[in-house]
Amino acid sequence: MNKIRINLAGFALVFFSSTFVLSQETGKEVFEYEAGGLEQYMGEGANVGGFLFPSLYFIGTGGVFEPGANPGDFASSEHDPLNEFGIQAIEAHIDLQFGENVSGVVAGFGYQGEEEWEAELEEAYLHFQVNDFITIGGGQFLNQFGFQGGTHLHGWFFVNQNLVNARALNEGELVTQGGEIIFNTPQNSGRLTIGAGGARTHAHAHEHGEEEEHGHHDEEGDEDEDEDHHEGEEHHFEADEAGFNNSVFTADYRFRLPFDDSITAALSVATGENGFGEDTHAFGVGLQKVWNGHDHGRGGPDFCTGATMFRTEFIGRDVEGLTEDGDPVSFDDQGLSSSVHYGLTDLTTLSLRHDWVSGVEMAELDERHRISPAISTHFGPGDRIRARLQYDYTHSDTDAIGSEHAAWFQIQIHWGGQGGSHAGHNH
Repeated sequence: MNKIRINLAGFALVFFSSTFVLSQETGKEVFEYEAGGLEQYMGEGANVGGFLFPSLYFIGTGGVFEPGANPGDFASSEHDPLNEFGIQAIEAHIDLQFGENVSGVVAGFGYQGEEEWEAELEEAYLHFQVNDFITIGGGQFLNQFGFQGGTHLHGWFFVNQNLVNARALNEGELVTQGGEIIFNTPQNSGRLTIGAGGARTHAHAHEHGEEEEHGHHDEEGDEDEDEDHHEGEEHHFEADEAGFNNSVFTADYRFRLPFDDSITAALSVATGENGFGEDTHAFGVGLQKVWNGHDHGRGGPDFCTGATMFRTEFIGRDVEGLTEDGDPVSFDDQGLSSSVHYGLTDLTTLSLRHDWVSGVEMAELDERHRISPAISTHFGPGDRIRARLQYDYTHSDTDAIGSEHAAWFQIQIHWGGQGGSHAGHNH
């Protein structure tokens, strides 16, 4: 595992260094982090005293499924729809701005679970801009990892989380309690975000019927089970413990390519302690290309009429763990999420996504494919209402779903901040 960590760190260092040099030669402008940039969120929205800028997002989602299926069969994270019709999310955000150099966010999230309502604090952090190149911050925040990591639900292109993000990155949201530092490279050609701290795990319970039966046996069955263990058939491994559960360190570098500034690349690594007390390592590589339009680097739907964006991201991870008997095991898995988006109008976006995650037999993780076409449009006062229609075709050869179809209809109502398709809160 040390060898893997060294290779990842070396690859990131070489990649960053080479692009750093190219950026000095080309002088292309890419990302510029400014603590004093909250004017983009104000629009017709509310503010308190000129330093508090609240926003509220109300997201309701309903689904139609084949007989015998239910929303829980399709959910890969607690932010995915969990009911045939209900409140997928109520998101409350307060953007903070103190003078020229200090900014922050407090964000809460509530949702209607399968049995009861739940709520949690997602983010509460402050950033201090030291100079044009360095910003430091701390608190609780969504750790930057690739294009999707760090994006709140109201900024998603689709109703549900990407499969690979949900599996490899704590259900898609790597919430960290600690500190981060943001570097702007010269000529603002890229941005490197480094975060470290404790990983906050999701508090909701997971049901595993087979686990409840495992380990309940009489003395006469002990010998038979021991024989099965020797045959390698009954080593039970809890896949939920493979995520980051304690300390975590991440590095995310995002930049435009020097030969084509309409192409954005992302390189991400994460390493930390998992629920077994062992190590989990993850890495991601992504590319994004925009034609006939503009992208503000926030990852949300910022498109003009006729603009097209293609995005693809690969994430892999290596997990060291323990069976119920304390035997060391390890596995690796990976996945790919690719999507294309087209600006039908300034307020309407057509999207198509393909998700794939690999299978891991020992962890009882199934290989899956998912195809998701969607259409999203904004309307109403200030374009603050968004309607989204999405279809999912999910296929797996081994799990209970097999091949299933689902259709979703989602309504988002936005108060405060900046309305329409340019709303966003990614830090």
